[in-house]
Amino acid sequence: MKYLLIFFMLTFGYSQVTLTQEQADNIARNIQELQIKTDSLTVSDSLKAIEIGLLNEKLSLTEDELKLVNEKTKLVKPSWYENKWLYFGYGATLSYAVVTIVNKTGDVFNIFD
Repeated sequence: MKYLLIFFMLTFGYSQVTLTQEQADNIARNIQELQIKTDSLTVSDSLKAIEIGLLNEKLSLTEDELKLVNEKTKLVKPSWYENKWLYFGYGATLSYAVVTIVNKTGDVFNIFD
């Protein structure tokens, strides 16, 4: 029993690791760097989460705007005077009137000859 107690005391005594001051400083610096990295990652993750939320909100607003535009196009119909055939008729009548007036003025000037 006595040998067993001596054995355990020696085992625990020699198993303890002591670090130099430089090694301890390096470990402390590494721990601080890791803490800074985790803090920056946490901030980055929270900013990304906020950005994703804003983009989702923007997407929903864009979808709502698209629905409103589709409803507006269904409600807005051209007036009776906004018709391509009516525009064609206006153009044809105007062309005929101009040609007729030019011919009549030409006939008026030919009368005096």
